[in-house]
Amino acid sequence: MSAAAPRGLWNRGFVSLLATQFFEAASDNVIKGTLSFAVAFGAPWEHAFGTGGNGIVGLVFVLPFILLSAFGGRIADRHSKSRVTVVLKTVSLAVAAFTAFEFARGSAWGALAALAAFSTVSAFFGPVKYGMIAELVDEDQLARANGIVNMSTNVAVIVGMLVAGIVAHRWKGGFVDGAPAGDSAWLPGIAMCAAVALGFVTCLTLPRLAPQNPGLPVDLNPFRTYVATIREMARGPLLATALAWTFFYFVAATVLLILPDYSAFLGIADDETSYLMAALAVSIGTGCVVAAYLDAPHRRRAFVTAGAAGLALGFAAMGLAPPSFGITAALLAASGLVAGFYIIPLQSALQALAPDDARGRVLGTANGLSFVMGGVGSALFLALRQAGLPSNRIFLVLAGCCAAMAIITRPAPSRPSTPASGARG
Repeated sequence: MSAAAPRGLWNRGFVSLLATQFFEAASDNVIKGTLSFAVAFGAPWEHAFGTGGNGIVGLVFVLPFILLSAFGGRIADRHSKSRVTVVLKTVSLAVAAFTAFEFARGSAWGALAALAAFSTVSAFFGPVKYGMIAELVDEDQLARANGIVNMSTNVAVIVGMLVAGIVAHRWKGGFVDGAPAGDSAWLPGIAMCAAVALGFVTCLTLPRLAPQNPGLPVDLNPFRTYVATIREMARGPLLATALAWTFFYFVAATVLLILPDYSAFLGIADDETSYLMAALAVSIGTGCVVAAYLDAPHRRRAFVTAGAAGLALGFAAMGLAPPSFGITAALLAASGLVAGFYIIPLQSALQALAPDDARGRVLGTANGLSFVMGGVGSALFLALRQAGLPSNRIFLVLAGCCAAMAIITRPAPSRPSTPASGARG
């Protein structure tokens, strides 16, 4: 850890990271959200990728994370994380320009390629940002720092999805003879370029951080890094913690693919559907902050179990609820609130348990595994939709998965003290 790095919570480095992460998450959700609305039921590109095209979008988004996160973690350990961030944000500027062109010319496959390019940059940024938190704040502030970062990320998701809903609505409304026309054709690109440019500016204010493991050999084979890191993690509680953490991303990926279809299910416009995503995101962020401030090592296992059980109940209600905007928004908000109690204890434990000189690889590997789970969620959505299951009923499948996780993570019952053990105490 760099000796020059500030140690308090609200220092310049942490605020810079917070802002950079905000615009990164916002830009990801603008492009992914706009493309999801473009291929949803009844949209102009509904048949571009076949039935359940949102599943294809989800798989393309997660594939770079699966392939590159471990390699990104190795780079994060070997080089200064602040310098790597500046390089990544510079590349993002070029990708944003490519995105603008592909949406403007009405190419579904070009827009999908732009999404893949953005997720490639984000795959490298993931282990950098999570590893940087532990270099910018003290260990006893990790839970709060994670809660604040998650809250900021979810606010960014709200902004990104709201912008995506508005942009997609106007962009689709401007189609003439099967292609976008007029000024609205450039709206997705304008939104992307604005978010990326702001993220580039904020990353320039990050403090200079020293490399944690500059002698780490370069290994271009990401799978070798995954295997070696997973073996190291399996020697203690790190692997089990990481696997429980990744389950959240399986759930989140599936939910974000379900919700664009609620435009047709509820009979509402895309921008109104984005309000549902906003309700979910703000409640997750709120739950993350509350969980962070209540976090303590002895509570973490109970928090995780309670969060999984709460998600199971919320999703079961979603799968059975009538097509009502108000009921849907309320159930999503309630589900998001308990989700924070699931994710924050696991994320904080993951960062605290990871060794300093291997934190990038550990978090990169965990990040890659989380997107493997996101890919599983996308594949599940695609398979269930092609099997004819309505999108809203997929919530019932998620409810069963969350109930199983609540059982797996439940705290072991405390054993009553015996006279012998009491004597030793």
